[in-house]
Amino acid sequence: MEWSRHPGKVGKGDPANELHASHLLLQALTEVQTEFIQGHEMPRIFDKLLSVLLKLTDSEYGFIGEVQRTAEGEPLLRTHALTNIAWTGELREFYAREAPKGLEFTNLKTLFGAVMTSGQPVVSNAPAVDPRRGGLPEGHPPLCSFLGLPFHSANEMVGMVGIANRPGGYDDAVIAFLQPFLATCCAILQGVRSERRRRQAEEEQRRMSESFRTLIERTPDAIFIHREGTVVFANSSAASLLGHACGTVLRGRPIAELVQPGGEVALTEPSSISAPHEVMFQHHEGRRVLCEVVTLSLLFDGQPATVSITRNITERRLVQEKLLASERLASLGTLAAGVAHEINNPLSYMLSNLQFVDDELSAMTSSGEGLAGERGQEIRDALKEALSGSQRVVDIVRDLKIYSRSSDERRGPVDVQAVIDLCGNMAWSEIRHRARLVKDYGGVPSVHANESRLGQLFLNLLINAAQAIPHGDIQGNEVHVSTRYEEGQVVVAVRDTGEGIPPENLEKLFNAFFTTKPKGVGTGLGLSICHGIITELGGRIAVQSEPGKGTTFQVFLPVGEPPSAAP
Repeated sequence: MEWSRHPGKVGKGDPANELHASHLLLQALTEVQTEFIQGHEMPRIFDKLLSVLLKLTDSEYGFIGEVQRTAEGEPLLRTHALTNIAWTGELREFYAREAPKGLEFTNLKTLFGAVMTSGQPVVSNAPAVDPRRGGLPEGHPPLCSFLGLPFHSANEMVGMVGIANRPGGYDDAVIAFLQPFLATCCAILQGVRSERRRRQAEEEQRRMSESFRTLIERTPDAIFIHREGTVVFANSSAASLLGHACGTVLRGRPIAELVQPGGEVALTEPSSISAPHEVMFQHHEGRRVLCEVVTLSLLFDGQPATVSITRNITERRLVQEKLLASERLASLGTLAAGVAHEINNPLSYMLSNLQFVDDELSAMTSSGEGLAGERGQEIRDALKEALSGSQRVVDIVRDLKIYSRSSDERRGPVDVQAVIDLCGNMAWSEIRHRARLVKDYGGVPSVHANESRLGQLFLNLLINAAQAIPHGDIQGNEVHVSTRYEEGQVVVAVRDTGEGIPPENLEKLFNAFFTTKPKGVGTGLGLSICHGIITELGGRIAVQSEPGKGTTFQVFLPVGEPPSAAP
């Protein structure tokens, strides 16, 4: 539209001129709205709106701006169209560089700031004496009159227009005339904001998608994403886990082919992060890889899928086995002197009795005396004692064999009280010089466990209880062991009357290598391994202690096979 051919302006007192101006305004707004719908560039649209505004109001300069917020929540004005009133070469360069991006104005102690803070129109036909003025920089073009008009959505102030230096100033007629203009500016700015939010959401989604891809591709855990039993994505760690060069090799393969038979259930059914499943995967070269798997449901590429986050624990399991063996050896080292003494006693009277039998038989052979007499009975009694001693040695060796059997990890029904008795025999050399061993057994069912592992658990607790008691008062101290059945669990309590544990150490007891014993005594692995054994069985361990009054460890073992047991 060529405005030089349409001189109609508002507020001149001529009804024909007013009507012509309204017609021109509506025509211009229709054109602008059409360009906005067609997707024309926003700077061009706002520049056109500002040109319409200045022409119809006969103003010298002005702006159209959007109300935004600082990081602190304070309002600021960002221009979308602004008349170039730069009065120096430096300012003209600044305007040419920054105006297309929008200039920010944060000083609200001005006439336009009064519009933003009040949300109401501001008319000032004598700015020089207006108390709301903020002053003008030196060299700034004169400001003879000012009109600031806000425009609002249903919930907030969206923006404002400001125009200046209209001959004769501004009045209510101009404000009324510009209401359609303000409504158009508000609608366009709301559209701009909506488009901005859409682009921000798309950009955020793109960044999140890229971050997600980067995360799952670079994480050291193997990640398998599968849908209806078929792999749709596998990261590089998943490929490496199974011996492949890249994850694309695994795409399209049934998930059941990647694991040992039965393991696919753990990959298809959601699991708790706190209780991962143990699954045996099948390596490309034929060997098996033990892994912990957490399975979750999510959307992948816009469709429901299942993700299995997998961690190789083969090496960790080997280290755990070595630690268990190390702790067994440490415990056996502690027991070595006592076991030697236990075996030495029956061996001594076995040898003595056998020597007696040999001497007596030699003498009787020389004299021709038979075995029916008194000397024959003495020989028979000596042989019985030797047999009894040999049985005692057999029992000790059997107990050691059960305790030290580490290769057999099979689980089955275990008599907890029989295991405690065995451990009591083995720990007797540690206990007998310090305290009495008191057993208080209640009727309890068998637990599903590994006998050797339980032996290591209770032997460790008994030895710790004994070593917590100083020498010197056997009758005044005791190691008390009790069993009871409670709410589907077998509860074993090992209580000592020793020195107790300081409160600051209670939370550290089950940390690996933490120990309250003197340097060089023990490995600091005992209670950590006990905790691991109990957790693996689906149970728990609790401790209560008071310095000077002793300590009680309570072991809670579920009856039956725990649901989290490894397949």
